[in-house]
Amino acid sequence: MKIIKKLRIFCAFICSACAVSAADKALLNALVSKGIITNSEAEHIAKENVEISFLRPTTKSLTIQNRMQFQYETLEARTISGPGLNGWQPHSNFLLRRCFIWTDASLGGGWDVRVSLDLARQESNGLFTDTYISKKFDSEYVPGTLYLGYMKPGFCHEDVVSSMELDCIERSVASMYWTGAENGRRMGIGNRYVGVRWNGNVPQVEGLSYILAITNSFQLGPIVIDENLPKYEHNDLSYWASVKYNIKYDKLNVNFGVYTQFSPTANVYDDYSKYSAIASINPYIAGNYGNLYFWTEYLASAVTDGKENSYGNREMASPYGVNFSVEYRFDVDGWGQVGPVFRYSWLDTDGRGLTVGDAERHAPNLGTLYNRAQAFYFGVNWYINGQNLKVQLGYEYTQLSGSVSNAPDVSQCAECNALRLQIQVRL
Repeated sequence: MKIIKKLRIFCAFICSACAVSAADKALLNALVSKGIITNSEAEHIAKENVEISFLRPTTKSLTIQNRMQFQYETLEARTISGPGLNGWQPHSNFLLRRCFIWTDASLGGGWDVRVSLDLARQESNGLFTDTYISKKFDSEYVPGTLYLGYMKPGFCHEDVVSSMELDCIERSVASMYWTGAENGRRMGIGNRYVGVRWNGNVPQVEGLSYILAITNSFQLGPIVIDENLPKYEHNDLSYWASVKYNIKYDKLNVNFGVYTQFSPTANVYDDYSKYSAIASINPYIAGNYGNLYFWTEYLASAVTDGKENSYGNREMASPYGVNFSVEYRFDVDGWGQVGPVFRYSWLDTDGRGLTVGDAERHAPNLGTLYNRAQAFYFGVNWYINGQNLKVQLGYEYTQLSGSVSNAPDVSQCAECNALRLQIQVRL
């Protein structure tokens, strides 16, 4: 714990020092250009400040950035029918949702390095986010970039979108069911893995690109795999492939794409003692027409031994989900843009089940598994300075229904109301 705290303080200090140094240099240059101070006076002032130098003289550039999200949330969940009838649990708190600090270094010759930390992240998953080495290839026939490290191989459009550019405050119930940490209910497909990824372009077809990746089977473990956990005894590789076609015409900018995934051991069950395969597909459409922004996607998986049948035996599960979102951004003179947003999400777990907490972040579980969920999100985004300074207010109503019990189907239903306010700053 002490080491992590020291790491956090150190990173924050370095980020602040670099930002101040860059700001001072820009200010001094401006004062000299306007004749307020002389070059010699500027040099004297600069010597009194911290100087940053590269250990490797061949390093071309180093960029240090920071982004933060502060959030207030209030939630309530209750059962409507079935087990836990009249159950009700409220929850509210302020929190630092994200605090990213990352560096991008250009080493020359097409080599780049990124190191990224989320100081608000749960320590059980480590503090690292996107951390990798990359090499750009300018081949005439197969141009692209090779990445080695910890990153997103590409699955679930809403998850691939940066957390600083989401139109809704939290990702949807369907997105989190696939990309959230595996827990015996959620799929654990998507988000970040350690591995290798190739981002390629097809120069013969304008707007066509693709991604190929090979990673570990299990996500959110960037540093050390705990050999004492049975889950990691069969860490076979996962394989990812996606393709995207971009169309631009006048005010229209739209992407048509599909993500795919396969792993022979990603599904773990029976207290992590058994493993089976998961194959997934995720077609999507995303883009904008002027100030109208939209995206929609379909997620589906075939999970070998993914659920228990009425006889207590394992059989194939085929969960699927749908997301749809639309936002229109109105220009407000002198005040940036204001955009009302709506999102709908649907999920059918096909017998694997989910809790209220799986569906809505920080919501209480109420001790019951449900088979399906749908959620309606209504919000408004204020882009004061684009994505660099944004305020979001959003309300989401989530309804869960259906039984996953081996007993005869029991009519059961629960609901959750969530209201969130978030402010984000990107430096």
